[in-house]
Amino acid sequence: MEIKLDENQERDLSSHIINLVKDSVKQAISNESKPYLNRKEIAKYFGVADSTISYWATLGMPVAIIDGRKLYGKQSITNWLKSKEKAVISKS
Repeated sequence: MEIKLDENQERDLSSHIINLVKDSVKQAISNESKPYLNRKEIAKYFGVADSTISYWATLGMPVAIIDGRKLYGKQSITNWLKSKEKAVISKS
């Protein structure tokens, strides 16, 4: 399959892609400097679904609640996850 674009379409597409990359880099940098994130951000940070974060909270994952707003500490959750690690011995 081949797609042909005229000059204007190519320029618009290139501009759109560049802006998407710039926005993604800005967001990544912003989230790296923030020690606490909302549920959607922390789910993305750990590469899991939003619902997984809610489930983990029911298992005792640390959550900061300020004025009814839930915030999730990257370091606190990393430490909590580490505390759940267990050695698995494979029997072959």
